[in-house]
Amino acid sequence: MKLKPNHFKGPIQMKLKLAALATMMAVSAPSFALIEGATSGNGSLLLNFITPGATSTNGMSAAFDLGVNLNDVLAWNGIAGFTQTWSLTAANYGSAWSDLLGFSSNDNDADIQFNVIALDNTNKTTVNNGSRYLTTADVAKYPSLNNGNLSAFDQMDLYVKANNGLGTHPTEANGASTVMAGDLPLNSYFRGINGVQQGDNWLTKTSADTTKNLTTAQNFWFLETTLPGGSAQASKTAFGFDIDGDGLIEMDNNGAAVTGGFSEFSEWSVNMADGTITFATPVPEAETYAMMLAGLGLIGFLGRRCRNRAA
Repeated sequence: MKLKPNHFKGPIQMKLKLAALATMMAVSAPSFALIEGATSGNGSLLLNFITPGATSTNGMSAAFDLGVNLNDVLAWNGIAGFTQTWSLTAANYGSAWSDLLGFSSNDNDADIQFNVIALDNTNKTTVNNGSRYLTTADVAKYPSLNNGNLSAFDQMDLYVKANNGLGTHPTEANGASTVMAGDLPLNSYFRGINGVQQGDNWLTKTSADTTKNLTTAQNFWFLETTLPGGSAQASKTAFGFDIDGDGLIEMDNNGAAVTGGFSEFSEWSVNMADGTITFATPVPEAETYAMMLAGLGLIGFLGRRCRNRAA
């Protein structure tokens, strides 16, 4: 068969278009590496460190993009024994971890503070679920917080945007950056936006302090706005595993037939020795598992019995 001159024109043009598209995607790839903030609808999980004794002219903060987003993290809640660990010395984080430790002169490393946050304020004006935030707060019960103050958490987005142009954030899929207190823009320094000497409390919009030193394991919370308006209380959901089945996440698993009375909260903890941070949800003790299985078995038995009677 004699081929016409334009026989391969369609396939060749398609390949050229695909090649051009691939080139464009490769060139624009760094834009996908940036931390996603409050206006993304699904903000990045962001780990922050702040050196001790910081003032407006002295101190260092560091921001680590943990590579997962708010919606992904919500799926972790309630899974017994769920654990996720990140190495802060990974290549994509550059020298941020060592720079942070070096700045504190090692003698005060344990006094460095940390928090973990994620932002979403895409539908702020709709009020109901329009503002969603993840935050560390080492409390057994999250303090009073109304919808108006929770929506104002979005001011922290200035910090996220300022750090996006620093460190390895522009070039790595999940980067890190360090900033000195006197650097510009000032919003890139964690306490520059959060308020020097005000406590790390989302620009004083909550009484809960998000940061604790590296020797403290912190509880984790999901906050979202609710109806009917700005003065109404926001929803505050603790991360953890309800060992005793009473519908609450508690520090002492009240009522559970287990020894030790350990916390039901999921916790964030930093290991300074190997430079890692871990999110972990408790695992019920053996006798608690046995009780849970027995309870599920009883429910199944009663269900079958009811179905048999109905038949």
